[in-house]
Amino acid sequence: MKSKYLLLSLTAAFAVAGCASTPSQQSQEKPPPKANRVQILMYDTTPRPATDHLDVCGSNPPQRPHKVIALLTCEGAVNQEVVMTRAIYYRARQIGADAVMNAGTINTEVDTLNVTEGVVQQAMMSGLGLGSSARSVFRAYAIVYTDK
Repeated sequence: MKSKYLLLSLTAAFAVAGCASTPSQQSQEKPPPKANRVQILMYDTTPRPATDHLDVCGSNPPQRPHKVIALLTCEGAVNQEVVMTRAIYYRARQIGADAVMNAGTINTEVDTLNVTEGVVQQAMMSGLGLGSSARSVFRAYAIVYTDK
């Protein structure tokens, strides 16, 4: 009778263990807003598994031996820096980056009024600034460490 319970317990334990998901499957995060807008220029197309951790190096390269594998960009309004940066970091982890380094931000102004009516010139001369909206392209380099 004891061997029957032991066998039943072992069978149940193996069934539960066989159905458990791996840690990477459990930790798959939902894509943040604007992640689909991130454009990636791959410098190294070696397939890499997605990473869970990402070092943020600012504008200085990491001290460890490394290789830049991609440039990631995301265009949006100036006040969307946090949203765009989060999307870039998410995409960097998807392509297997160990770290990201700031590649600078490009700021532009987009004219939205019809210039032929002369409204833009008058608005600019009066200091109102009507018809323009500031846009930025947020950029980062994706990096992998070569000493792993």
